[in-house]
Amino acid sequence: MRVPAPIDLSGIDPIAPEEVRVWARDYAFAAHMHVRSALDPSPPRLTGMPGARVHAVLIPGVVETWRFMEPLAKRLVQAGHAVHFVPDLGRNLRPVLESAPVVGAVVDRVAAAHPHARIVLVGHSKGGLIGKRVLVDRALDAAQAQPAGLVALATPFAGSSRARLLPGGYIREFDPSNAMLAALAAERSADARIRVVLPRIDPHVPQNRVPDGMRGVRLEAAGHFRPLATREAADAVLAAIAELTGESAASPAPPAQPR
Repeated sequence: MRVPAPIDLSGIDPIAPEEVRVWARDYAFAAHMHVRSALDPSPPRLTGMPGARVHAVLIPGVVETWRFMEPLAKRLVQAGHAVHFVPDLGRNLRPVLESAPVVGAVVDRVAAAHPHARIVLVGHSKGGLIGKRVLVDRALDAAQAQPAGLVALATPFAGSSRARLLPGGYIREFDPSNAMLAALAAERSADARIRVVLPRIDPHVPQNRVPDGMRGVRLEAAGHFRPLATREAADAVLAAIAELTGESAASPAPPAQPR
């Protein structure tokens, strides 16, 4: 019987006492979304306002179905935007480089159906990495549809020291030493079109920062997943979209508190 190699704990950020409570509430929210995904596998139905000037393509994080983005999507729709999910990503387990063309195909469909709309990518966690890859790749070909920018929520642009604690190559992609992360960080052409929204405490990405060359804000809300369903995060995303597109939007109606 082969014994697994011990995990190298050097360089891993220790868990602070304040993070424990945040982690518990965060995983309760994530579990609720996973149960919803399992009980209702139907495709997305939410689309938003006909004739909307801004169309948001919503990219979930790793192990997340499109439903994780649904609470935020509802708030974008309430503000007058149209929304598009990427159900073909499934649980988003494929490498970033393989996932970017899947998102790009959605961008092309939106651009073809709404040629006068401004397209913005909105990515959670790994979704932000995929979104940046889409921006960088498309900037090399002016003939392709060009999103106005990316709003990245809780995205580990510099990786997370805690990635090595969890099994699976789809998680190890977020190890700070990963070659994909280094290559993506070296691509600076799209950074000015990226807005970053960071939770106050993120137990999955401790010490997360806004990368040089990007602009961003830090929320009062804590957690890696739970901010997806908060009004504060929705307002920050809406403000970022308005800044990237020049299109203002009404603030969404007060939502129910996430369970």
